[in-house]
Amino acid sequence: MDFNPVHFLRCHSRKNDNADVQTQVWMCVFEPDPKDLDKTTNLVATCGGNSICFIDVTTGDVVAKYVSKDLREMFYSLAWTTLPNGINVLACGGARNVIHLINKSESVSFLQYPLKLKPKLRIQALLFHPESYNILFCGTSDGDVRVCDIGTPIAPDYKTDFKILSRFSAESEIFSLALCTVTNVLLAGCNDGLRGWHVIKPFDTSNSSVELLHFNVPQSNSESNCDTELVDSVEVLKDGVVATKCALQAAIYIWYLPSTVGNLKKTKCNSFTVAPTHILHWSNTDNYFMYIGAHIAAGLLCCGDDEGALWLYDISELDFKHNKVKPVLVEPTAILPWPYVTDSNSENKRKLNLDVYDIVVDKVAVDSTGKYIVAVTNNNMVCIWEKA
Repeated sequence: MDFNPVHFLRCHSRKNDNADVQTQVWMCVFEPDPKDLDKTTNLVATCGGNSICFIDVTTGDVVAKYVSKDLREMFYSLAWTTLPNGINVLACGGARNVIHLINKSESVSFLQYPLKLKPKLRIQALLFHPESYNILFCGTSDGDVRVCDIGTPIAPDYKTDFKILSRFSAESEIFSLALCTVTNVLLAGCNDGLRGWHVIKPFDTSNSSVELLHFNVPQSNSESNCDTELVDSVEVLKDGVVATKCALQAAIYIWYLPSTVGNLKKTKCNSFTVAPTHILHWSNTDNYFMYIGAHIAAGLLCCGDDEGALWLYDISELDFKHNKVKPVLVEPTAILPWPYVTDSNSENKRKLNLDVYDIVVDKVAVDSTGKYIVAVTNNNMVCIWEKA
C-alpha cells in the first residue's frame, strides 16, 4: 500500500484560469476495458464545472476534453457504458438537468437530452446497468429515478433513439446509485437513509409502480453527535457485497445484500435491517459527500477525507460471507496524507496556499490493477497516485 503522488492536475478551471482553486471536481471514473469489462483502461474521466476531462493516468496527459456551451452547467455525475461494437460512451449530467452522451475520441456530445425538472433541481447520480449497455439510471435531487434507454448509437454520427422507460421515487434526495445484479436491487444513497427497488427487465412502464425498499443502516459508535441518516455513498463490490458510507459516522459498512433481502418474490416486507459483516474505521469528520472508490479485482477500497488524505483498505482477504454475530472491525491498511504541493500559479496571483482551507476529497477511483488511484477535490485538483 505504498503509493506516490505523481500527477496533480488543475484541468477544470473556469475561463482557463490557471489559479482557479474554487471549481469543485466532483467525480472520477475509470474507463472500462471493451475487451474485458471486469478490467479498466489507463483512462479516467473526471467532471468539474462545465467540463469533462479524459486523462491518461500513466502520463498525466489530458488526452481529450469536453466543454459544455452552457457556462452555467456544473457536472456532478459520470457513468461509462460499452456499446456492442466495442466503443465506450460516457454519460454525464449536473445542474442544468441535461443528460449528455459523449464520444471521448471526438470530444463531442452526440446527444443532449433535457429532463423537464423544476428550477434548481439537479442530476446527481448516473449509473448504467452492468448487464444492459443501453439502460441508464438517472437520480435527481428531488428523489426521482428515471430508467432511460439510450438506444444503440451507431457510428459515424451516433444518432440514437433516447427514451425514458419508467420513473419511480426514493422520496428523499438522491446522492449515489448502485445495482446488485445478484438480487436485481437498485440501491440509492439518500438524504434520509438507504433506499432501494427491485428492478427487473424489460424496464418498461409496467415496472413504474415498483415498490420502494427501506434499508436500516446501523448507527456507529462514533464520538460525533450523529443526528442524520444521510447515506452519501453506496457501492456494490461483487456478488451482492455492498459498501455503504453514512455521513457523520466514522465508519464504512460492508454487508451482504442477498441474505439481507432474502427472496423478494415471496416476501411482503419492504423494510430491511443491514447487518454489517465488516466495519471499516474511517475519518471522524463532520463533512459530507466524500464518495467511496473500489475495484474488487485490485482488492482495494479507498475513501478520501476533508484533509486531502486517502484511507486505503485491502479487501482482498476479507471473508464477506462470514456468519459471526459481531462484525469484524477493520483498520485502514494505509493512509496517504496530502503531499506538499507547490503551486506557482496561485502564488503569482497572491492566493492562499491550497492547504490553508479544508481539502475535501470528493471522490476516489481505483483501476483494476490496483496500480493507480485517482482522487478529485473541492479545490480544483485531479490527483493521480501510483503504486511504488
